[in-house]
Amino acid sequence: MVDGLFETLTRAIPGIVWISDSQGMVEFNNDRWREFTGMQREAGLGHGWLDAIHPADVAVFYAQIPLNSAGRSEIQAEIRVRRYDGVYHRHVLNARHIGGEKWIGCAIDAHDWLTTETRDAAQSRVLDLVSSGAELREVLAELCRAAEKQLPGAAASILLVDKDVEHFEAGIAPKFPPDMYKDIKALRVDARAGSCGTAVYENRDVISWDIGTDPLWDGWRGPILALGYKACWSRPVFDAAGKVIASFGFYFKDSRQPGSHEQREMDRLRRLASLAIERARILEALRESEEHYRVTVELNPQIPWTADPAGKILSVSSKWAEATGISGEKALGDGWLSSLHPDDVEPTIKKWEHALASGTPLDASYRISLANGSYRWVRARAFPRFDDNGRILRWYGAADDIHDRFVAEQRLQRHAYYDDLTGLPNRRRFVDQLRRSLDTASHPVGLMVLDMDDFKLVNDRHGHRTGDAVLRLFARYLMSVCEPGEQVFRLGGDEFAIITELAFSDDCLMKRGNEIGIGLDVRMRANKKARSCRASVGCALGRSDENADEVFKRADLALYAAKSSGKGSVKLFDPRIRSNATARAEEFEFARLSLREGWVEPYFQPILSLETRRPHSWEALLRIRHPKQGVLPPTTIRSALDDPRLADAIGLRMVECVVDQMARWQQAGVAFQRVSLNMATDNIVNPEFTAALLDRLDRNGLPRWSVKLEITERVLLDELEDVILWKLQDFKDQGISLSLDDFGTGYASLVHLQTLPVDELKIDRSFVSGMRKNDKGKEIVRAMIGLAKTMGLSTVAEGVETEAEAILLTSWGCDYGQGYLFSRPMHPDDVAGFLAEALGGAPRRLSSHRRSAKGATV
Repeated sequence: MVDGLFETLTRAIPGIVWISDSQGMVEFNNDRWREFTGMQREAGLGHGWLDAIHPADVAVFYAQIPLNSAGRSEIQAEIRVRRYDGVYHRHVLNARHIGGEKWIGCAIDAHDWLTTETRDAAQSRVLDLVSSGAELREVLAELCRAAEKQLPGAAASILLVDKDVEHFEAGIAPKFPPDMYKDIKALRVDARAGSCGTAVYENRDVISWDIGTDPLWDGWRGPILALGYKACWSRPVFDAAGKVIASFGFYFKDSRQPGSHEQREMDRLRRLASLAIERARILEALRESEEHYRVTVELNPQIPWTADPAGKILSVSSKWAEATGISGEKALGDGWLSSLHPDDVEPTIKKWEHALASGTPLDASYRISLANGSYRWVRARAFPRFDDNGRILRWYGAADDIHDRFVAEQRLQRHAYYDDLTGLPNRRRFVDQLRRSLDTASHPVGLMVLDMDDFKLVNDRHGHRTGDAVLRLFARYLMSVCEPGEQVFRLGGDEFAIITELAFSDDCLMKRGNEIGIGLDVRMRANKKARSCRASVGCALGRSDENADEVFKRADLALYAAKSSGKGSVKLFDPRIRSNATARAEEFEFARLSLREGWVEPYFQPILSLETRRPHSWEALLRIRHPKQGVLPPTTIRSALDDPRLADAIGLRMVECVVDQMARWQQAGVAFQRVSLNMATDNIVNPEFTAALLDRLDRNGLPRWSVKLEITERVLLDELEDVILWKLQDFKDQGISLSLDDFGTGYASLVHLQTLPVDELKIDRSFVSGMRKNDKGKEIVRAMIGLAKTMGLSTVAEGVETEAEAILLTSWGCDYGQGYLFSRPMHPDDVAGFLAEALGGAPRRLSSHRRSAKGATV
């Protein structure tokens, strides 16, 4: 009965639940494991679950084995789990020691939260550009980049239409060649001008899933096909009056139609494009109008007036009567105040009184009542004229109509600071308010971050329209359970926040968090589709001397802990849950220190011909030479290697060290032949990396073929894919060969084999070690070798540790091997001796050198 109850409980938890021993050997996993990964529950037992974990995270796991309950009884971390479709999703993991050697854990999928944050950040950047008055082309280029992030694999294009909707007037496409749209103004809007021209001409969405055969592209397809794009999804963009102002195109390199998720993203992007284009054009028109006013109308204002030294109106233009319906005579003295909006009278009088008392120019904005009863915003500016003694003789002023600009700015302000769906203040407003609350607080400020449990199930079962309705319902209920002194915000997705001034202690904040959670649960249960959406709450107190980001980080960590504890949980921040974040920061600092102090150095591991057992080349491996701890493996700075700036800096340092060492070998007559260098995405896209590598090779008189660059499939996992492919091809054109490292561990290995311009395929050590387990592991490796040969690629097997493995790999035609069977990574000074022994003696077996690197080969 207990086992049945436990099984039932694990089904109710919206995450992967498991039980393991201290060596990570899983004894139980729930149905969510099979549903998410597509693997049978039995396949996830033992260490089988590691097959669905990102390789980088597997290395982290092994570094922590055995799990030591004496050191800590709870583990919290992030881990990437491969979904059934091959895509890795980031999960928030929590594991607890439950006695003896047993541990129980739960991992919650955090993918949607991160996606929503990325989307909200992109929209904020676009609106920021519009608000700051950026050029329309700059705004639209940023919008295209945002679209390419939300629709992976897409190249976005926006074509602006002239006011008569007869011709295109400009084209923006960051991924296309700069001269792609140089003749766009000559292109007439027509039903057969590609997908975008047809979309504008017929005011409808156009999906060209195969440009090569679609008749709409007759006469136009050549340049697009030359860029490798095969499909185009085009949507017309409308202004507030329903008039077409642009087309939004999304190009793909495979022939296909959009899915429902992509349809929704395109709808959202179209609305954002409409807002950005319309508002940017309004601001451009207003800027032009203001410039025109300054040059030609400054001395002839729209509604000129004069006033005496006491501020009483002496004269006013007849245009006042035309606009307000009040005669100029009635406006004299203080009569003009009767035309102001009641809310604007007092603030305007205060500004006028200040100008009169100080003798400084007046600048006031207010609403005036027009003859038709409506109100318009005007800006009144006035300057005093003084006599020789500095006394004011008269005021000269003018009222200028600023209504359109003011309304546009207000709308932009709302879009920038309020959530469209719920009407609540958004993340940006939350950050500003939290900072203000902390800066002005005389007592602790309470922060609660809330997340809806099982919200993803609502979207999956009932669709995103119902999901949006549930979010609005949750926001309304959240407002209803809050009290005066508490402010509610939507941070994005199904995440909300409350800043409260009613909780001054941890106990009080926890009590308030539980009250809000219960109040929400009671209300949500009344709705059939939303009844499962309980709120998990993370709580943290902030004080006036604390940074807002730090307070939010604590509450966010508490939220993750709450979600790991079960639905509807409320957790207060505990310093113990910061351990992972602290460890990551320490690794960052250690990496920076290593760069500053010159501790970064390469070790070298030989790559041998499996047939002759003679050295063929070397791989340069990162090591840290600490003055006290000795040679350390790269796992000591693992987190830093995922940081763009640090990864790039470390890559540049390795280039310097490795090429300089190659030059020393060459001068000493050491026949090292070729050295492989590992490259991160940030190295590839950084022009300084390419320049540093080529310049150092040339200055040292080293041929470019003497360096091989190793990449992994991770370099294609972002919006820079096209740029990266171009850069890799440029390396090949420069005479530098490329190797695909860790083959088979990525999410789309076969696709990348067709795309990446590599010469060599390195079979990941996990597959080589898998040959020892069963025949399936052997067949996988054999198939990889056969595939590489079919494609004309050489093969290197990593992690070869036994003679039996080497013999088997040789029989299958694998070209080269690398691993402890032949040698551990060695200090540069040991390379010459190794080569002398290897080239002059019998076939090489496991060798241990006096300065072998500490730790695993990485």
